[in-house]
Amino acid sequence: MPAQAGMNAEQLVATLELVTGEEMETPGEVLYVARREQPSLVATLLSAWESEGRRLSPTLAHELEQQRGRMAFYRGQWERLADRPVSLKGLEVADRYPGRLLRYMNDLDLWVPERDRLWAMTGGLLDEGWSMHTATFVRFGGRTEVIVSLRRLPDDPYGLPYGIELSTVAYIGDGIGAPHRTGAPQDPVVKNLLALIYERFEQRYRARDLVDAAVLLAGADRDTLARCAEAIGEAELWPEYAELASLLERSPFDVPELPGDRRAQLRDSRSRRRARVLGAMRRPVRLAARTLQLSRPGAAILERLTPKAALDAGMILFALPVEGGERTDELTLREQGRALWAHTPVGRFILVHGTEVDEDLLAGAEPVGAL
Repeated sequence: MPAQAGMNAEQLVATLELVTGEEMETPGEVLYVARREQPSLVATLLSAWESEGRRLSPTLAHELEQQRGRMAFYRGQWERLADRPVSLKGLEVADRYPGRLLRYMNDLDLWVPERDRLWAMTGGLLDEGWSMHTATFVRFGGRTEVIVSLRRLPDDPYGLPYGIELSTVAYIGDGIGAPHRTGAPQDPVVKNLLALIYERFEQRYRARDLVDAAVLLAGADRDTLARCAEAIGEAELWPEYAELASLLERSPFDVPELPGDRRAQLRDSRSRRRARVLGAMRRPVRLAARTLQLSRPGAAILERLTPKAALDAGMILFALPVEGGERTDELTLREQGRALWAHTPVGRFILVHGTEVDEDLLAGAEPVGAL
């Protein structure tokens, strides 16, 4: 039975048990484990119980209503955007959830490949009352790519802030074996499946990821599945997909396999990744930087690099928005002592490749966001 037609609370609990390795007997235990280990599944669980006729406590009913309001806010924000960017996961996946099942969204992820469009959209959102939170810069393919994170406080002072992330990069890989990508497929199933798989480079697969994969792939026709397989192959993501597929096979969802010999695809993908890493050894500083950034001890070592050297080596640099300073028509990077500043049409940022900003580097400037 396609997941869209048959997803229920029992399946969600089984998925939670699969991912966490814990057995739960009561709804209270389920909620406790979900909140502690898989908070992004809580709203979906509550909506599933409600849709099956279970009576929620006033507190849980209020929590569910708040989450529905959060989704409605993001939907309204998306509809108000004049220059429609490409949405990644989020609302498109939520629309595939069956019945009244609710998908939790922390923020709205938007792909805007042209930097001038990104600046214009960011400026419009700032004018609407959004505030700059952080930015991210990464250089590859001879170009500096930008990710801007905005946030807005809700009317409820105890509610979580809303977030919007605009990025010129469609997908962030490990930067070595699986490169970052500036383009995304048009097919929404393929596009959003890739987004789900690329997040494996940031964290382990969650229960919600299995639900998302199920609603994306269940009921997909042969052509769509073939396009998924082709895109995963082009992105060298067979190792990450194989892990996801293994979890889906043990899940309660009926999800079709992608075409092809998975073992051969996995073997060939790993071989090509190794070849890419060997090729990167011709640029040892870049390879060492990206390899070390992926490890906690390595990050400490790399903090000895200047931010400019780190950016040129392909490291991902986080940036803190700072008040004042010159605004430019386009992204302009300037080194001042040990600091690297980005001047943009929407403000200036100080770039760091660690987790903290040395106050001395700010030279008295006032931060307006937070790392």
